[in-house]
Amino acid sequence: MVDMNVHPTEKHVSFFHELKRRNVFRMGIAYVVIVWVLLQAIDFALDIISAPNWVMQVFFIAGVAGLPLVLIFSWIFEMTPEGIKLESEIDRSDSLTPSTGHRLDRTIIIFLAVAVVLLLTDKFILNEDTPSSAVNNAELAKTADASSGSDIQSIAVLPFVNMSSDPEQEYFSDGLAEELLNRLAQNPKLQVAARTSAFQFKGKSLDIAEIGRQLKVANVLEGSVRKSGNRLRITAQLIRVDSGFHLWSQTFDREIDDIFAIQDDISTAIIEALEVELGASAEQNNDQPTVNLQAYQSFLKARYLLAQRGGDNLLQAIRLFKQAIDLDPQFAKAWSGMAFTYGLIPAYSVKLSATEAGSAAMQAARMAIQLDPDNAEAYTALGRIQGHLNQEISDARKSFEKSFELAPNNAEVVNLYGDFLTMIGDFKNGEIMEQRALELDPLAAVNYSDLASLYNILNRTEAALVPARTSARLAPDSYDRQEPLIFTTIISRDFETARKLIDFSTTELGADAGYVNTWWSLYYYYRGDRENLRIKLNERIQQAELGNDFFSYAITAFFALALDGVDAALPFLEKSSQAKEFMLVWPDFFYLPEQISEDSEWLAFWQQPGLSELVETRRQLGPYKQIGYWNGVLAR
Repeated sequence: MVDMNVHPTEKHVSFFHELKRRNVFRMGIAYVVIVWVLLQAIDFALDIISAPNWVMQVFFIAGVAGLPLVLIFSWIFEMTPEGIKLESEIDRSDSLTPSTGHRLDRTIIIFLAVAVVLLLTDKFILNEDTPSSAVNNAELAKTADASSGSDIQSIAVLPFVNMSSDPEQEYFSDGLAEELLNRLAQNPKLQVAARTSAFQFKGKSLDIAEIGRQLKVANVLEGSVRKSGNRLRITAQLIRVDSGFHLWSQTFDREIDDIFAIQDDISTAIIEALEVELGASAEQNNDQPTVNLQAYQSFLKARYLLAQRGGDNLLQAIRLFKQAIDLDPQFAKAWSGMAFTYGLIPAYSVKLSATEAGSAAMQAARMAIQLDPDNAEAYTALGRIQGHLNQEISDARKSFEKSFELAPNNAEVVNLYGDFLTMIGDFKNGEIMEQRALELDPLAAVNYSDLASLYNILNRTEAALVPARTSARLAPDSYDRQEPLIFTTIISRDFETARKLIDFSTTELGADAGYVNTWWSLYYYYRGDRENLRIKLNERIQQAELGNDFFSYAITAFFALALDGVDAALPFLEKSSQAKEFMLVWPDFFYLPEQISEDSEWLAFWQQPGLSELVETRRQLGPYKQIGYWNGVLAR
């Protein structure tokens, strides 16, 4: 039976008309506009507290999920003076949907106006790519520094925080910080803390004042990187250490294709912020190392692995450098990075011989210099191969002098130059360079290790003790960095401490058997214990015959010389020379041959090409007495 009380037009009203009548469309539009405005505010707040990407993603998903719920709600329910009621329970003549619609219209207009303001603010104020605020911040910095009177010409670039949801992007945030550090280091009036020291604070929650104190800098640059697909959001801020004052801050929203422009903008803004103190120009250097973005990302991954050291990491870094070069053969920094990595391989891995690694390093370094004659890293890599492997002393000296001329404030360049000067017997200037490396990179354990080793070579064990202890403290998990302290305690005849250190490095740190054998051999050598030294020497000889490259032939020759004389030592020295072992040319075991023996065959060995130039250079720079570990106590 048909209900005669229902009007025919109402019964057949269109679904679309009913959606409009119930304000479903208005409610949907209002919801979208309000949620968009709220998401902008939430995004701003999350940036301030450096929240991870997933937090914003949760809010976004919640906002999207809420839309169908709101639409369903507006269809089923209606707002009345008595509260929310089901639409089906309200008489059509009593409905307030028209007035509700007008209120929704006003709400939409208000929030649209807010949205327009936010868009204009974001475009013209917050995210303007050229940091115009830097000039004003520089004036504020001038006022702040007028009262402090302290030096502002030093800065540390901390590793940028990876805000991306993918932890694999860590290489990118670290690489960006390192590239900024390198750009700032090119300014001769700005002292930049070296990467090794600055990156010691990665993942640590220390206040800026404490970081500045440890790094001995007046300013700190910190930031974060959020990478999503091809989009980047990079936030950076420059902070005055003594006051916590922000000299400059900026957020960059760009495509990843603009990465080099962003680096230019940040480095330029920092120089502008410090310009009053530095008297430096703030021109962009427009240093774009490659035109291929994929090549650049492979390069950053390789640098990330290079910084980690370790045999497998270095081999993987070489593969990534090669990948970058395949994509862009003109990429000079990739060539020099590969050359430097090849030079490190023999100290970390037996999967590539010193000869193979040296040849590859030489080729890559020369290619880098051909592409970029001002590439300091390439000259350093070239100098290490020429000096340490090939004993081309004159050529190596020229390469190191050139690298130092190009980058006098690069801690790695200075440290390795100091190593070379120590190797050739220029101990005075070697000490100056190692001390300078400490100033530039005060938290790098390797610098303290090298200084302690130099003092031990000079038999200045009291002076060696402080840097040796510092090296061990800065790298408590590295037996490489414990070694200088082990050597120092042995040479100073603190045998009880030496024994404890050897046991600790063996059992707790898992020291390589070759290292452990060297420590015990030196221990028994200084104690005059021929019987136990003989046991360790036989162990060395057996391991060398098995192909264990970490049992150096040169060190084996030293202890064979002490126990059995020149005839026993020479075969091992010949093998050391063929393998191009670094320890053969390092002066702690063998300094000047005539100070050890006048045997004709012994002296003839040191007259072969390469070694003869090294020995003659040492004579001209010295000769020094009491150099190295040879004391003849056990010699026949």
